[in-house]
Order: sequence, then structure tokens, then C-alpha cells
Amino acid sequence: MPILTPERIIQISYDLLRAVGSKESHAKTVAEHLANANLSGHDSHGFIRIIQYVREVNEGAIHPTSEPVVLNESPTTTQLDGNGTFGQVVATAALEIGMAKAREHGLSLVTMSKLEHTGRVGAYPEAAAMQGMAAFMCSGFVGGPQLTNVSPFGGTARKLGTNPMVMAFPYQDDGPILLDFATSISAEGKLRVARAKGATLPDYWIIKQDGTPSKDPNDYYAGGSLIPTGGLQGGHKGYALSFMVALFGAVLGGLAHTEYQTTETNNEWTRLGTTLILIDLQRLGSVDLIKAQVDGIVAYVKDTPLREGFSEVLYPGEFEVRNRRQRRADGLYIEDSTWNEISDLMTKHGVN
Repeated sequence: MPILTPERIIQISYDLLRAVGSKESHAKTVAEHLANANLSGHDSHGFIRIIQYVREVNEGAIHPTSEPVVLNESPTTTQLDGNGTFGQVVATAALEIGMAKAREHGLSLVTMSKLEHTGRVGAYPEAAAMQGMAAFMCSGFVGGPQLTNVSPFGGTARKLGTNPMVMAFPYQDDGPILLDFATSISAEGKLRVARAKGATLPDYWIIKQDGTPSKDPNDYYAGGSLIPTGGLQGGHKGYALSFMVALFGAVLGGLAHTEYQTTETNNEWTRLGTTLILIDLQRLGSVDLIKAQVDGIVAYVKDTPLREGFSEVLYPGEFEVRNRRQRRADGLYIEDSTWNEISDLMTKHGVN
């Protein structure tokens, strides 16, 4: 199992994206985002994704030179058309626009459509929170079974995306309070990592086509589906969250497009979009005071009697902060199967 530095992951990812025709700026944005995901402990959205992105560029699913454009805007809102390029490029542009508007008017809302996979969604609200803002972001998908991966609670067919949602709030200099999770019981990328390791899932995350629960990640890729957060018994809550993310993300994201005014796209009912909401907390009070109050809440929650098998209580986002500190020191472990696939891509595309 090779151990890479973040800089090496950035260089390899950048070189591969450039080799398949990506703009220099796009390749840099995506490569840095992938390394950041690995550093934060979310390998499912890190280096392993370069395999997907190279394939999708070659297949024409990602337009590697397109630029996002503003379709409509007001002092506090913007509707972005991603023009089919990398989701990281579109979301980064949305973050820059949103933060500028929030600084000027106190809050902002930016919607995004026609964008590809955004990677770790938490990275964008996290960056805003580091600048003293509170942030909410969700990426929603609902549509046909060829593109979705989650069954509604009680169902067995794929209807929804993993539909992640993120909330971020300022706290420490090296990491904010951060809620970042899929509304499915797991991100699909974690199945990729488990399959690459040859591992069994920790619980019943999958339902086979016949409705049988499974812990084998291969059953998902054989046509099964992920289940909502909450699992086999409590999944109604994750399903409801996923439904709302489809509204706030997928529906709002596409409203500016005339083709989304109809009920069908390409003969298949589908919606995909992302929404980012930012609040400039400096308009409401001292950010230092806010951070101090958050610190008090963290200390209060951590001072809790522990259940058997637990050594401490973590605040939301502490997982990412600790991983970044540890992985910068130890390096980033890449599964052999993932490294072998990427090595083959490097050979194929002439990347040294």
C-alpha cells in the first residue's frame, strides 16, 4: 500500500487531468480538492476519484475546458450554469461569488446546475466558515435509475442521489464546526473504498434488487441500492432529509434553465443541482465572541459521561481537523488496487 504526500497526489491528479485536455486552472482546482479530501479523512472523495474523472472526460461526460457562467443574479442571489465542467470548479466559483455578496449584503444564495461531481461538499462551507461565515450547502439529485443510487425508505429501486448536506460554523483556526454527510447511510465513494480493500461493510448499508439487506459492497455495483441514513428501521428520517435536499439542491439549482421548466430532460425525469447559502456573521456580532461561545458549548458537550467502548465525545468537524494534523505528518495511504488503476492511467496517458 503506497504512502503519498498531498503534494504528490496533487501533481499526479493535475498531470492526468492536463493529459486528457483539462484547462490548467481547472486541473489545479480539482487536484487540490482531491488531496484535501484525503487529508480530511474522506478517501471516498479523494485520489480515488481521479479514475472516475479521467474516464468521464474521455467519455465526454465532463467538459474539461468549459467555464461556469452567471445566468441571473440580484444583489444577494446568483444562478450559475456549470456548462458541464468539473463540480469543483463550479462550486469554487459559487463560493467566491457567494462570499463577496455576503460581505456586501450580509447574506447570499448561489445555485448551481449543469455541474459534475463536486467532490467533498464540506470543503466549500468549511472554507467560508474559516472566513467568519456560517454556511449551508446541499447537493441534490433525483431521477432515473441509471444515475441515482439510493432507494426511498421502504423501496428497493434507485430513485435518489446520496444528496449530501453540509453546515459549517466558525470555531478554531484550523477547522470549523462542520456537519458534512450524505443523507444516505453512506456516500457511494465509501463503497468504492471498501471494494478496493476487499472489505465487508460495517452494517447493512445496501439492499439487493430483491430487497435483501447486504453488507457486501459488490452487491451495490450488481444493481442494488444504498439505503437512507437511519438504516433499515430508522431510514424514514434520512429519506425525508434526502427529499428536502432534492428540493433545495436539485430543484432550486435548475430553475434558471428553460429546459428544466418541463418535467422531462433527455426522455428521463431528472433533476441535479446544488445550493450554497452564506451568512456573514460580522453583521450580527463579533466573530471572536461567537467563537468563544462555541468553545463553551464544545467544552460543555465534551464533559459528558462516556458509554462503554468510547474514549471521548467529538464535536462535529473534529474528525476532519484531527485527520489533517495526523495525515500531514504520516502521509496518505492509497489502496493497492486504487494505485494500480491510477498507475495504468499514468502509463496510458504518458504521465511520469
